[in-house]
Amino acid sequence: MSDVEGMLSLYKASFLGYEGEQILDEARAFSSFHLRGALNKGRSSNMLLEQVSHALELPLHHTIQRLEARWYIEYYAKKVDSNRVLLEAAKLDFNIVQSALQNDLQEVSR
Repeated sequence: MSDVEGMLSLYKASFLGYEGEQILDEARAFSSFHLRGALNKGRSSNMLLEQVSHALELPLHHTIQRLEARWYIEYYAKKVDSNRVLLEAAKLDFNIVQSALQNDLQEVSR
């Protein structure tokens, strides 16, 4: 299995179906099997294997969006070809939203 990135896309897409869709259930099982094999073999880049490990740990639609955003910001910062301006904008946006949520929590707790 050489197309780990494509298999990861198939795995993520398999969660978008309705319960009981046999084809997507089979696609999830198939892609999960091959992604776990890719993790064990470790033949892909470390960055891609980190994405695979993260996706297998908890599917995207089961995560809290704020935590997923933070994980992705940290992941993107490790990339060699990342756009530093975009990265700083994402960090700034995350911190602004985090501050607003903290202020809201303070108001509610009063």
